[in-house]
Amino acid sequence: MDVTAWAIALMEFLGGPGTALVIASEALFPPIPGEVLLPFAGVTAAANGQHVLVPIFWTTLGSVLGGLGVYAVGRALGLRRTTALVRRLPLLEEKDVTMAMRFFERWGFPAVALARFVPMVRTFISIPAGIEKMPVWLFALATGLGSAIWNAVFVVAGYAFGQAGGEALEDFVRIYSSIVAGIGILALVGLATQRIRSRRDRADAE
Repeated sequence: MDVTAWAIALMEFLGGPGTALVIASEALFPPIPGEVLLPFAGVTAAANGQHVLVPIFWTTLGSVLGGLGVYAVGRALGLRRTTALVRRLPLLEEKDVTMAMRFFERWGFPAVALARFVPMVRTFISIPAGIEKMPVWLFALATGLGSAIWNAVFVVAGYAFGQAGGEALEDFVRIYSSIVAGIGILALVGLATQRIRSRRDRADAE
C-alpha cells in the first residue's frame, strides 16, 4: 500500500479526526500529497451524508495543527540551529530558510496566509514564523484563514463528485489522482536535479 492509499484508508477509518491527522502529517512529512487527499475528504463526507462544512473544518484543523508543529521547531531551535539542521537534510538548502525569512519579514501575517496556497512553501513559512516568535494565536489565525480557502476548493470539488456518484466519481478519482501524482513526481525529480547540480557546482568552485 502506497502513502496515498494508506492515508485514505486512515481517513475512512477514523473519520474527521483521521482526516485532520493526515492533513497535519503533510506539514511534517511532505510526501503525503495534500492536494490528492483533500478531494477524498469531500467525497467521503458526501457519501456519509455530511454537510460540506464538516470536511472543510477537519482539513483546516489538520493544516493548523501541522503548521503549529513546524512553527514549534523553528521557535525551539532558532535561526542558527534551524539552518544547521537544514544543511543536513536531503533536497533542502540554507537558502531555502533565508528566502523564507525574507518573505516573512517583509509580509508577516499575509505571508503565512498566502503560503498555504503553495505546496512546500506552506511548510517553510512556518519556520521563520517560529524563529521570529510570531504570536501563536496570530500564526494559527493566518494559517487557518489561508488553509480554509485553499482546502475548500478541493474539498468542494470532491464533495460535488461524491454527490454525483457513479461513473463521474470513478472518473474523477482516477484522472485526478493520476494528474497530481504525475505532477508530484516531476516536481520532485526537478528539485532533486537542481539541488544535486547546485551542490556539485559549489564543490567544484571550492
